[in-house]
Amino acid sequence: MLQVAETISIFDINGQLSQPKEGEKFLRFPINSTTDGLLLLGELQEVYPLKLPTILPVPEVNQALLGIINWRGKATWIVDLGSLWGASHWCEGETIVESGMALLVRWKEETIGLLIEEINTVEIFNSQQSLPIPEGMFSEQLSSLAQGYFVNPQGKTWVELDIDSIMQTIDLFLINKD
Repeated sequence: MLQVAETISIFDINGQLSQPKEGEKFLRFPINSTTDGLLLLGELQEVYPLKLPTILPVPEVNQALLGIINWRGKATWIVDLGSLWGASHWCEGETIVESGMALLVRWKEETIGLLIEEINTVEIFNSQQSLPIPEGMFSEQLSSLAQGYFVNPQGKTWVELDIDSIMQTIDLFLINKD
């Protein structure tokens, strides 16, 4: 099982280090050079290290659906999380990354893996203090997958991703398979 060094930073909405009365743990990972994503730890089944060659491609599906892996004896879809929000496809970068992390999430009766390159830390935030995303701050795709955002003391944006919106988007790909 993957071991993640748990570095917990606690910030309020003004970027001040504080001890929240109530906080939730989020997994933080890079979206791009200026923005990190946050996913609620309670929504994850497992973080699974993954080598790209172990993904079996499936023809004639949306390009965000990278293929399937054998996870605990079950065929499990792996989705390029970055391509959902408009980033370049996992296999189209200047250098192809050979491995990543699959954030395994339960949806309906299946487990879906959301592929990311790396994990930064675990953070604690009060979701109710996230800021609403103004129009034009992010791409339309990323905004549609986010609940809000936080700004850390260094001015870096951390986007709270909405797992329900992500999974509904993936569900449409699986239904339409185009």
